[in-house]
Amino acid sequence: MAEKTHKINTWTERKERGSSRSIRFMHWLCRHRFQRIVHLLLYPIVAYFFLTSGDTKKASRHFFLRATGSFSWLDHYKQLMCFSRSLVDRISILMGESKHITVHAHGREQLIDAQNRGQGAILLGAHLGSFEACKGLVKEQSNIDVHIVAYHGSSQKIRSVLDEINPEMAKRVIDPSDPEAVFKMREVVESGGFLAILADRVGLGDKTVKVNFLGGDIQLPAGPYLLASILRCPVYCFFGMRIDHNVYESHTVKLADQVTIPRNQRSEYLTKYAQQYANILAEHAQNHPHNWFNFFEFWNITEESNHS
Repeated sequence: MAEKTHKINTWTERKERGSSRSIRFMHWLCRHRFQRIVHLLLYPIVAYFFLTSGDTKKASRHFFLRATGSFSWLDHYKQLMCFSRSLVDRISILMGESKHITVHAHGREQLIDAQNRGQGAILLGAHLGSFEACKGLVKEQSNIDVHIVAYHGSSQKIRSVLDEINPEMAKRVIDPSDPEAVFKMREVVESGGFLAILADRVGLGDKTVKVNFLGGDIQLPAGPYLLASILRCPVYCFFGMRIDHNVYESHTVKLADQVTIPRNQRSEYLTKYAQQYANILAEHAQNHPHNWFNFFEFWNITEESNHS
């Protein structure tokens, strides 16, 4: 059932860790071809966060128990390292230095065919692997016109530095709180472009839908499906996982040719589409658990005590 949230979501309450200065330093090293030093520095950086992130480790444990049935400290360490290396890769891609990165694309031809027909669409991603990295690689290799719809919440430090690295990319970001946002999004889709939306986190004041994810109830934003019904365009799920050093794997899965939400069955249809997305996300999260980058309690904490 779709409902208005009256409580700030856990991820929006979390204070962003790390500093923009350290991220800029990483950028400087990458720009001067010191990638080897960057990757060596990740070990002490990740070790620090591993040793000082009790809440993050607890949330990671809850995820791994649901996704794989087991958890060890090594899982959390690999998860943090995968996240850090993905961030470095994003910096390289934004700098236009991505020739050393390979992406194995599954289902990408659907997007190419749609663009050749001049048909815009919505791409629903998640904090699973690097949505932006694979989106950038797909754009480079297929010349697909992608615009990001994003509320950055507590990740402003990282976002601001990434925007400085590639100002042109920053111009392609649509803030959903902008009064003109819907008109901008409609213009992108009607011109045959793609709107990339992360659909696994609820922003402040978002309407939500309750669905089942890996055996537990969660709240997902209803906005992406309401937007799709207004724009009358196809919706695809798009995930990009880091599977090895300089190797990514992207998956494009069609969710719907067109999202239709009857007025008298609004809640039922919103739940149906959100549950389909949750099912697809769950499958890919189980296949690539170390790419799960939601470092907060994703389920109700009281529920989790039954799975500990």
